[in-house]
Amino acid sequence: MKSALLAVVVLIVPVVAQAYPLYSNQWTHRSVLYFAPTQDHYVRQFLVETLMHQCELTERDVVTIVITEDGFSQPEWLKHEFDLNDILLAYRVSPGQHTAVLVGKDGSEKMRWGKTTDWDALKQTIDAMPMRRQEMARSSSRCQI
Repeated sequence: MKSALLAVVVLIVPVVAQAYPLYSNQWTHRSVLYFAPTQDHYVRQFLVETLMHQCELTERDVVTIVITEDGFSQPEWLKHEFDLNDILLAYRVSPGQHTAVLVGKDGSEKMRWGKTTDWDALKQTIDAMPMRRQEMARSSSRCQI
């Protein structure tokens, strides 16, 4: 009986682990996952804007990830480590849609939006999170002009 249970667990764990980032309860970072049908204008705009907001994103421990239905991923190594279709399914992304998802350090979805990103709303959402409030109490912002 124990060996049968162990066999079931061994078969299930790899499937769950393939669906980044749903396999963990506590992370060292927050994630913004940007899903799109192709590497189009909106994807390029998102990537440029992440560079423009890099200081604020880094300060908030945010990792940005882009996944398109046609196989593009940023960072590129992502498609070699995870099944991108499993990630699309895990976050219930409708085919042909631009969907972005903010995932907190606790692994839960915090915010969802479409083609364009409201960076102020994103920062406000993150800054209202309990873990982020603790982080802000420990250190001041290094991104202020």
